Amino acid sequence: MKLKNTVILGLSMLLCINLAWGQGAQTTFSLEECINYAWENNLNVRSNQLNQLNNEIALKQSKFALLPSLSAGGSVGKSFGRSIDPVSNSFVSRDFTTGGFSANSSVTLYSGGILRNTIKRNEINLEASEFDLEKAKNDIGLQVATNFLNVLLNKEQLENAKYQKEVTAAQLERTQKLVQAGSLPITNQLDLESQLASNEVQVVNAENALNLAMLNLKQAMQMPAEQSLDIATPEIDIQSVQLAMEDPSRIYEVALDNQPDVKSAELGIESSDVDVQISKGAFLPSLSLSGSISTNYSDQARQLLGSQTVTVPSQPIGFVQGSNDPVLSNPQTQTVPVFSDSYSVTDQFGDNLGQSIRVSLSVPVFSKYSNSANLQRAEINKQRAEIQAQTVKNTLRQNIESAYNTALAALKSYEASEKRVAALEESFRATEQRYNVGGANFVDYQVANNNLFAARTDLVRAKYEYIFRAKILDFYLGNPITLD
Repeated sequence: MKLKNTVILGLSMLLCINLAWGQGAQTTFSLEECINYAWENNLNVRSNQLNQLNNEIALKQSKFALLPSLSAGGSVGKSFGRSIDPVSNSFVSRDFTTGGFSANSSVTLYSGGILRNTIKRNEINLEASEFDLEKAKNDIGLQVATNFLNVLLNKEQLENAKYQKEVTAAQLERTQKLVQAGSLPITNQLDLESQLASNEVQVVNAENALNLAMLNLKQAMQMPAEQSLDIATPEIDIQSVQLAMEDPSRIYEVALDNQPDVKSAELGIESSDVDVQISKGAFLPSLSLSGSISTNYSDQARQLLGSQTVTVPSQPIGFVQGSNDPVLSNPQTQTVPVFSDSYSVTDQFGDNLGQSIRVSLSVPVFSKYSNSANLQRAEINKQRAEIQAQTVKNTLRQNIESAYNTALAALKSYEASEKRVAALEESFRATEQRYNVGGANFVDYQVANNNLFAARTDLVRAKYEYIFRAKILDFYLGNPITLD
């Protein structure tokens, strides 16, 4: 019994946790929230963020390249057998321990402007990567906005299909009563049942289109398909959505100053121009300054304390021929060095300390064509950057012109569809009344119904096409994507 109660309590806690999580998790998103969600989860945005970070590192590295380099090292070792003592530089035939320390430093005084130009190029590349990140976010924002508006479009299409179904169902209910009263033939009822089935298919198709549009939105947001999502449906008055400018060429002029892809492409030209200067710097001499310091130690070394005079006694140097009497050398006085019994590591490091400094000049005389080839490649890359920048500008201009013309066409289509819907609503109402009293056959009723449904579908499609294109033009003017 106790185990059963424990299990029930555990399941209850899990249920409460799931309910709390479900209530806390946001499922209704506005357009701005959908875009922000996509920015946080999109891999392309993350990749551009990493590129920006990489360019920051490259810029910092190029600035530090102006500073002197410094390297230091030490060693300790033990020698066996016959070897050269590195302190005394003499052969010894015993074991001894040695150690040493060294440090080196160098700085480039002049390199043909390569270091300074590298910093300038990396600064340009960093700024360009910031615009690339902004462009990536803009692309994702436009993609999400497109799918968001497509969801709204399909929602209205579904409501339109449901409305048509409700109209047919009401007409069928009325006709069934008239058939039962004997006022209308059974064929009218059968025809309406067929029409109702067709309307149900239209509803199913509209639901499928809405589900697909919602799936595309989730994929654009990098949201799992199984995650619940509902979008906030804003109140959009098409009359309040106006084209910001009447001239696409003026929109293009404004867009040139605020679109990140254009700015990034122009910075690409500047970066490639600096690359040309870097390549030219390879033809100039380079001047560098370097210095080093080193010292060493050996446990066999002895410290020189001074000298002393010693008398060398007579030594036999030969014999007298015949008598064999020994011949002795004269006593001699010699000055010999006096060494200590030990030599500390600290003293040896100080006494054996050595320094050096040098200036190096390098003049490129012949580089086996590598410098010339690098310069030519840099000039070609600059031309490519200019072509790429012009391509970006041409694409921008074409997109603006297309969006503007499409917006005008959609607005005209909306206005015409609005008039068409109003006329077909009156036509359908009149046909429905005639059909109810037997003045019109089912074909007339079906044609009027289908025409009204198609007109409403075209009206909704033209509405969202105009809204989207108008927002695109507004975006090219530097305004954020919003449906407010």
